[in-house]
Amino acid sequence: MTLEERIERIVCAGEIELAGEAYAGMYELNDVKSIKKFILDNLRKIYTNIDTGNKITLSHNSAGKLALHWKDGEAYQKSIVHIPQIIENMQFLEKMRPDKENAGFSSYSYYVTPVKIYGESHTILSTVGHKGKEIYYDHNIFNGRPEEIFAKAKNEAVEPKYDRLNKILQNIK
Repeated sequence: MTLEERIERIVCAGEIELAGEAYAGMYELNDVKSIKKFILDNLRKIYTNIDTGNKITLSHNSAGKLALHWKDGEAYQKSIVHIPQIIENMQFLEKMRPDKENAGFSSYSYYVTPVKIYGESHTILSTVGHKGKEIYYDHNIFNGRPEEIFAKAKNEAVEPKYDRLNKILQNIK
């Protein structure tokens, strides 16, 4: 499947409804320690992605990185509890080599998941790093449906969180 076909498939995919209050009683919003503890205690498992069949594990490093993104807003923080559902349902977009020579992983796969939280559309871009059997997971959340996010990412003057999508979209023929 070409990159263009994968993008079209993602754009046409339905959104997964994520319960906005599912985090309640599990971790505190705006509290990096609480979020990291929740991830370490509850999410460090092996998940299978339905689209690719790949096994994805949340590492200790992933937990730290995910928790540090708490500053990315309430929707991001509320998405943490749904990581198992996100990993299982995310759709493969592209695999790329790292930009830096001293990167910790030999390649990165990028996946997209259209979701709704409180009736608002969001697009989650998940990153899976590969190095031998070691796997790294992280994600970012954007406001809007995938077609809006892809259109915005094509503009080179966008905010830094769109940089990776911009690089991926440059591969469209």
